[in-house]
Amino acid sequence: MAKRYTLSKPQRAAAVMVAMGKSRASTLLRFFKSEELRVMIDAAHTLKSIPQPDLEELVKEFESEFTVGAGLMDSADAMDKILSEALSDEEMYALTGMTAEPVEVEPEQSVWDLLPKVDIDELNTFFAGESPQLCAVVLSRLNSRTAASIIERLDPDLRKATVARLLSSKPVPESVIMTVEKRLDEAFNLTEDSRGGGAGEGVSRLAEILNEMKKDVSDDLLDQLTPVIGSKRVEGVKSRIFRFEDIPTLSKESRTLLCDGLSSDVLTLALRGAGDELKENILSSISQRTRRMIESELGAGGAKPAEIEQARKSIAALALRMASEGKIELQVAA
Repeated sequence: MAKRYTLSKPQRAAAVMVAMGKSRASTLLRFFKSEELRVMIDAAHTLKSIPQPDLEELVKEFESEFTVGAGLMDSADAMDKILSEALSDEEMYALTGMTAEPVEVEPEQSVWDLLPKVDIDELNTFFAGESPQLCAVVLSRLNSRTAASIIERLDPDLRKATVARLLSSKPVPESVIMTVEKRLDEAFNLTEDSRGGGAGEGVSRLAEILNEMKKDVSDDLLDQLTPVIGSKRVEGVKSRIFRFEDIPTLSKESRTLLCDGLSSDVLTLALRGAGDELKENILSSISQRTRRMIESELGAGGAKPAEIEQARKSIAALALRMASEGKIELQVAA
């Protein structure tokens, strides 16, 4: 009698494995090689409903005993369940690249979902340099609360022109919407693609550079940048800046941990020429024995300004590194 089913050998093996049930199949699975299991898993995901007569014929071929049922349904799901119970998480991952439990993936947020989360001052700074047409397109796609906050802060002339555009707005071509989305994405680094790690790296890189500059120069530069990039980003840069003079803003515990990681020679060099308050703040965080030794050294003579500055920068760099490792907390005063 001609066979009524046309299954490949891997499909037939997968069908029988599913029909055997979890207990038997779990025992049998361990006798298969990894490559064979991979082939059978792929085959299981291609199986659909197998009619009972075809299943009975298949069972006879394998010369096994099966309980008569209604046929095989959802073979892929059944095979996944067998594998998850038969194999450990490590074995499952090594074999299929999947864990036993499905991983929930958060839905990707669009530019329009992320834009309302941008600081309102940054948005206002952005709109101040744009055309009424672009402002109207963006505001038409934002929620009413965010749009109202932006319109209230716009320059009167720009506000009037933007609202006029909103009132007379017509359907915007998709190509224009995509161009506006790209412009917003680039301006605020909203999505992962636009960030590419660049936004965070840019802030960190700028902070590293400013840490190497004189305080008055870097502070002045940040003040000038505020109206250009927004106060929120400037604060993000400031949070990554730490100088030797900022040590008093640390907690006593953090100061002690920081000083414990320094040699007495570096501390002595950094303290030369320091103010009395800063000096006392640091010396009170070290042992009395080390303090007496440093105070004795400070009274013995001076050092080159460049050497003092380098010692202070090395201490600030250590503080930043320890903070990034979670060993201390930077509590820099505003």
